[in-house]
Amino acid sequence: MSMTRLELFVNLGLKKDPFQGVVYETGDSVRARRILSMAIESRAMVSIVGERGAGKTEAVNAALSAVKGAKIVTVEKSDKGRVTIGDIEMAMVLDLSNEQPKGGEKLSRQLRPLLGAAATGRGKVILVLEEAQRLHVATLKSLKTLREKSWMGEKELFTVVLVGQSDPMARAGLSEVRLRTDCVNMQGLSASEAAGYVKATLGRFFDEAAIDAMSELPGAHNYLELQALCIKVLSHALLEGRETATIEDVRVIAADKPAPLPRTAGRPKGSGQALSGKDALKSVLGNRGAGQAVETEAQAC
Repeated sequence: MSMTRLELFVNLGLKKDPFQGVVYETGDSVRARRILSMAIESRAMVSIVGERGAGKTEAVNAALSAVKGAKIVTVEKSDKGRVTIGDIEMAMVLDLSNEQPKGGEKLSRQLRPLLGAAATGRGKVILVLEEAQRLHVATLKSLKTLREKSWMGEKELFTVVLVGQSDPMARAGLSEVRLRTDCVNMQGLSASEAAGYVKATLGRFFDEAAIDAMSELPGAHNYLELQALCIKVLSHALLEGRETATIEDVRVIAADKPAPLPRTAGRPKGSGQALSGKDALKSVLGNRGAGQAVETEAQAC
């Protein structure tokens, strides 16, 4: 049995979700900030790619917040698969001016001086497109053409940041666009970063050994998976009558969860096969106090 997320927080005496609003710097966020800074200065097009829960949006937001005087343009249309270049142009007019977007060819002509004024005035216009892997190929091709518009000798008048779960350019017909785009693949949390994130959010409810053990388990590289793991482990501890989770709570929860892809630190050398949850747990926790008890349990299964 596991408590719901909010039920657990209430039972711990918390007033709000401790994961919300936490700015936690990782290797990924540092890489994203440096690369985006270069992209913005160069008015380049860059893709930030990573699985759901990898921290893409947080890394991009942190990087953009460090840019002074930038004008951020976003497209509010919920169905990203239906976003057209017209939608993008309209969003740019609305976010860069007080003008009402015109239609057809007039819209493109209306946008050019707005972008040109920002570029020649040393301004920074940054177009951020979320769920970019869903954008239509035709939209991405047209986006390249839009970036090539010139104004008073200036070309490539704005920066494009594409955020998605996969490389939006890795599709047929986009080879020319891809050659003009950098792609940053998010690596996820390292074991030490995962441990640090737990300490920064719910650390007072875990002992040190439990945090170290969780940080090495499969899925701990992903923010959402790590949060879910924290909920389950703390739920088990509370149901056992304790407000502090121990390595034993981690052992129980991890043993009940299949681990088809153990992290490198938890995989025996020379083994290319998936381990069961208990075998993966044994390799991870073997030197952390589980000892013979874990080995006996794994053999019994």
